[in-house]
Amino acid sequence: MTALPSSPTRGNHVRDRSLSDRDRSLSEAVLGPQAVIEDALPVVAINGDAHQSIIDEEVSVNLTEHHEALIGAEFHNPTNIIKQPTLATLGETPFAYDGDEVEHHRIVATEIVKDPIQFASPEPILQNAIVLLDPRIPDCTHLIEAGKKRGLMIMAVVPKPNDGSKAELLTSFYPTAEALLEVGMHQVYEPPMGSKFDIVECATHLKTIESQQNLRFLGVVPCREAAVDFSDILGSLLGLTVVNDLGLSSARRDKGLMKLAVSNAGLRVAKYARLTQGDGTDVIKAVEELELEYPVVVKTPRGMSTMDVFICASEKEAVQSAAKIVRSVGPDGRKTQYALLEEFIGGEEFALNLIASPATPRGVQVTDIWHYHKINTDGTMVNTYQEMVDCHDKKYAQLVQYAEGVCRAVGIKYGMGHCELKAEWNEKRNRWVDPVMIEIAGRLAGGRKAIMAEETIPGWHPFDAMIDAHCGFPVRMPPSFSPTKKAVQTYIPSDKNGILKSVKGDNFERLPTHHESVMLVGVGDKVVRATALMSFAAFVWLIGDAEDVKRDAMAAREEFKVEVEAAEDS
Repeated sequence: MTALPSSPTRGNHVRDRSLSDRDRSLSEAVLGPQAVIEDALPVVAINGDAHQSIIDEEVSVNLTEHHEALIGAEFHNPTNIIKQPTLATLGETPFAYDGDEVEHHRIVATEIVKDPIQFASPEPILQNAIVLLDPRIPDCTHLIEAGKKRGLMIMAVVPKPNDGSKAELLTSFYPTAEALLEVGMHQVYEPPMGSKFDIVECATHLKTIESQQNLRFLGVVPCREAAVDFSDILGSLLGLTVVNDLGLSSARRDKGLMKLAVSNAGLRVAKYARLTQGDGTDVIKAVEELELEYPVVVKTPRGMSTMDVFICASEKEAVQSAAKIVRSVGPDGRKTQYALLEEFIGGEEFALNLIASPATPRGVQVTDIWHYHKINTDGTMVNTYQEMVDCHDKKYAQLVQYAEGVCRAVGIKYGMGHCELKAEWNEKRNRWVDPVMIEIAGRLAGGRKAIMAEETIPGWHPFDAMIDAHCGFPVRMPPSFSPTKKAVQTYIPSDKNGILKSVKGDNFERLPTHHESVMLVGVGDKVVRATALMSFAAFVWLIGDAEDVKRDAMAAREEFKVEVEAAEDS
């Protein structure tokens, strides 16, 4: 029976009470012992008359005087306090600013059960994990750190294990399983020694590991060019949904199919043709049909690091280059079925790095731009240095728009993109115009470019963003991608062929803007005139003011001298 406050119209059928009963606080009425509450119940007439069965006046509470009772007054019954839920004291009353000041009010918290009954055993909690496909030590350490911050187990998959035959200086680029474990990798998968990497067999092993170790793979991250097409296929075989468009997987690796996809998207590409004759004689017909003039470019369709790319000034050179490529073993270890003939595009070369994720405003966004400075060496355009420029500068607006379109055209939806293109400088408009794609890859840029971007762009963490994108997590973007300092990668060549006897100028730490450097050769190693990326003697990375960095870049190249002796096979 609910006790209600009395009304003035109820007459005098009210039982006399003492003043203490009449002024009993609300808290005592509600939280007091049961006997006290029963004493406060109304009295009903025994004769049962409806008019006589009027509920007596309830415990009288002066709301103004006992304002604190409305929000929890002090308990006066110690026995009853023990039975009540936990009480927490918070400052002044939150209900009014102009009312009575109350020193304390109390909040009743949920009661905690010490030993709850468990009716069924819960399912085991799965450990989230991620796969790094074909990792390199410089980038791998940053990706491992980003993964561990997210509580991920990191699994490396190495398609071509390093059996120790690689030079010690190249271990960071072609790491052994032991080297990967030493830098923090949790587990490493390698195909059985002597067998070729099989993507289906790899997926089967990973699914077995996932089941046995109670794991849940969230994403597969490609760490170099050769892993780009494997990564999305492996992700799909693992049952992941955060993968790039599988129908365009080959277009992200094969440069012929790449140009087809980009052209179908309405973007300009260089004229091209496939050359299939083993003697290269189909060059003549292709040049005529495409109405090209020399020089032309002949390249392998699945190359990397400027390997097997030739600028041919004559028909003879083009035929020889095509014959060298067709049905040979390419840089990725696969047999090449055709060579690619392209028109030579003039202008300057750029690399635009992008992040792709549905969580970004446009789905894909350019994060940093690198301007390549190259010279022609033995028929190949060879890097001297590469410098980072501001991607928000209006001079590069057409390049940004074009690169983002290329990224979408080849189906890059998650992770990083690395787009290389050429553009012409327009003096009248004071900007770079008419961009044309050289190639695009769905991977992190090489050459420590992501590391340099993180060092110079406030708030940008590309390795964290890459892990988040491949796991389907929201990607944190900085308010601006404008660099605060100039970053440069300098390529240190050897101008001679032979066995390295001595070297001068390799103490790159002397340069004021020195950030990092690596020697790729040592005394006793064979050196060659630099053409491909890995044929350089050293790389140097610089960060600082623009003028200081360019000065140090020139000094690093000019002051580097080698002494060699003729090799037996030269």
